Amino acid sequence: MMTIFNRAQLCVTQNLEQYANITAALNAAGIRYYSKALSRSSPAVSAMGTRERTGTFAQDMAYDYFYRIYVRKDDFEAAGECLRKALR
Repeated sequence: MMTIFNRAQLCVTQNLEQYANITAALNAAGIRYYSKALSRSSPAVSAMGTRERTGTFAQDMAYDYFYRIYVRKDDFEAAGECLRKALR
């Protein structure tokens, strides 16, 4: 089981193709991971309603999401090697 106490952030990317390559490499190596997608255009708890006021005009939607990938701390070294192979 992966909790916030035994996981480490492997990388953050805004490129969906990179995200797919990294997760495919982790799957091929048998490394379990947890990923989280964060949208820049969704309203935050601290700034309620910002999207409603400003909208998404002229915002490149290809870079709207941040993809964060976490792995277990024990698998961090092996996951780093998968990351290097996936980004070649």
